[in-house]
Amino acid sequence: MAYSWDNRVKYVVRYMYDIDNNGFLDKNDFECLAVRNTLIEGRGEFSADAYANNQKIMRNLWNEIAELADFNKDGEVTVDEFKQAVQKHCQGKKYGDFPGAFKVFIANQFKAIDVNGDGKVGLDEYRLDCITRSAFAEVKEIDDAYNKLTTEDDRKAGGLTLERYQDLYAQFISNPDESCSACYLFGPLKVVQ
Repeated sequence: MAYSWDNRVKYVVRYMYDIDNNGFLDKNDFECLAVRNTLIEGRGEFSADAYANNQKIMRNLWNEIAELADFNKDGEVTVDEFKQAVQKHCQGKKYGDFPGAFKVFIANQFKAIDVNGDGKVGLDEYRLDCITRSAFAEVKEIDDAYNKLTTEDDRKAGGLTLERYQDLYAQFISNPDESCSACYLFGPLKVVQ
C-alpha cells in the first residue's frame, strides 16, 4: 500500500509541495519553496539575487501547476486534483513528455538533494533527504531503500545523475507498478493519510 501509485502521488503532494502543511497546494506553498530553495542552494546563506530568481521560478511553477490541476479555479490544488492532473499529463509518459512545470520542479528537487553540488545524489545525500520527511529508527532501512532504487552502475558512478533522477521521478509518479525501483526515490515510504 505504501508503494501504490495513489500513495506515491499523495506523498509527493504532502512532502514535496505542500510545504505549509495545510492539505492542499496554493500560491503560499510556492512562495515558501522559493525561500527554502534559496537557503538550500546557499547552504544557509540568503542571497537576494538567488531569492529573486527562485521567486520567479516558483511563481511560474505555481501558475503552471494551477493551470494544469486547479480544475475548479479556486486557487487551491487538492490532492485529488493533483492526482487527476498527474493521470492526465504524466501517467505512462517518460520525463521528456512531462509538462514544463513538472520538469522544473524535478530539476529543482535534484539540485536541493545534491548538497555537495557534484551532479550526483549519493547515499549520504539520499540519507539526508529521507530524514527530512520521515523518522527512522535505523539507517539500514534507508540504505536498503537506496540499494533497491539504484543499480550497480549508479553506485559505481557515485550516485544518481540528474538524467537518472529525472527518469526515476517520472516513473515514481507515472508508473503504477508497485515493484519498480523508482518507488524508493524518496526513501522508504509511509502510507499518507
